[in-house]
Amino acid sequence: MGGSSLLDLPLLLFIVISIDGALCRNTVSPWLGMDSKWPQVKKNFTKSEAMCPEGQHPVGDICCQLCPPGTKKAFDCVMDGGKPTCANCAPGEDYTDHPHYYDKCLRCGLCDGEHGLEVRKNCTTLQNVVCGCAKHFFCNSPECKHCEPCAQCEHGILEECTENRNAVCHVGVPRNKWLYLLLLLSILPIILLIIYCWRRKCKQNVYTWKVRNEEIIPLSYKDIDLSTHIPKIAEKMELDQVRRFVRKMGTTEVKIDQVKNDYSNDTEEQKIQLLKHWYESHGKKGAYGRLILGLRDIGLRVVAEKLQEVISAHPENQPENGNSSVLHIQGLDSS
Repeated sequence: MGGSSLLDLPLLLFIVISIDGALCRNTVSPWLGMDSKWPQVKKNFTKSEAMCPEGQHPVGDICCQLCPPGTKKAFDCVMDGGKPTCANCAPGEDYTDHPHYYDKCLRCGLCDGEHGLEVRKNCTTLQNVVCGCAKHFFCNSPECKHCEPCAQCEHGILEECTENRNAVCHVGVPRNKWLYLLLLLSILPIILLIIYCWRRKCKQNVYTWKVRNEEIIPLSYKDIDLSTHIPKIAEKMELDQVRRFVRKMGTTEVKIDQVKNDYSNDTEEQKIQLLKHWYESHGKKGAYGRLILGLRDIGLRVVAEKLQEVISAHPENQPENGNSSVLHIQGLDSS
């Protein structure tokens, strides 16, 4: 009886170990022999969590060294800690300025002469182009995307224009003090005539003058879908006018330069792409009114009026109530 109990003890121990392995499957079991998947799971977990030495990049379950500046990754490495196949960036076209694991180089920037910029250092495979303000231009912001023309001093210069500061001009003082009196006497009849006209109930004429000089937006129009009008809008505007408008609307210089690079030989397509980007960013709601007001804000009132005529002439954009004379005058008193 005692011998039978001793023989049953190993069998009982084996059953306990088997139950532990079944219950603890896919968990951290102290019985590694019963859970042979754990070492492999632990290894894959370590690699997938990017636990690579500094200066290496995880690729699957191995780590690869980085490509040096001036190159891009062509093919991954084939062994842990190995070097990938790196290809050189195109001189004068793109670059990388630090070790990395990207399969593309960064595109070289442009120094746009239309914005008063000139090249200080050419783009190499190791660094981007370095731009600066051209002669007679300045920029007073830390990162210059475009430079402003220096002031033209009519009465002489106190301080010369530099790359970081505009010129300081002398304030002109007329030598002949009688000039002020002569000027006052010449405009005095005009002032008196205006006062007389106003008191003689010429308000209607003044009202008409104001209407012509205030912002006018059709009230009876719905939000117009400008996507079909963009080619016609681009046709009525110069490239510089389109750039000024989209810049006013918040389009970045990076996007403007990208469109210029992508369509360098097609100025018409540059205008269309810039206007499309603005419209997609803004959305249909309020875009028509924003277009007209934005053009007026940057001094392109004539262009705005032409576009109003072209867009409102389209059959789909006729006022719902059939009365195209319903207008909203911003900034005009109701009196």
